[in-house]
Amino acid sequence: MNITMSLDEELLAAAKAVAARRGTTVTGMVRAALEQQVAIDSKITASGASGVMQTLTDYSTGKLPRASAMKDLGIEDYGLLLQLMSAAGLPRPIVPIATRKVMATRMAEMLRADEVNR
Repeated sequence: MNITMSLDEELLAAAKAVAARRGTTVTGMVRAALEQQVAIDSKITASGASGVMQTLTDYSTGKLPRASAMKDLGIEDYGLLLQLMSAAGLPRPIVPIATRKVMATRMAEMLRADEVNR
């Protein structure tokens, strides 16, 4: 089915350039974007909104690791996980506190080792 769309000339020119770099067409990009949005909606609907929201919230707040969130939601694409979070109005995930403490300890150790080696 053909449809007519109104796009700003600059946006269309930029989209054509992106499509050319990706070896596709603007139509292909629009189709892929729509398929992705339909897939996101299907995931939310199929999983039950409350369960999905809880998983996304837990991941966003650092209570649930990425792999666990993706497994719970039945997805393999991290980009899709981020899109689900965006659709739900949630911020990007924060690093869990335990991981931040490990990172801070390692950074301090590296800085101390660097000072000793000077």
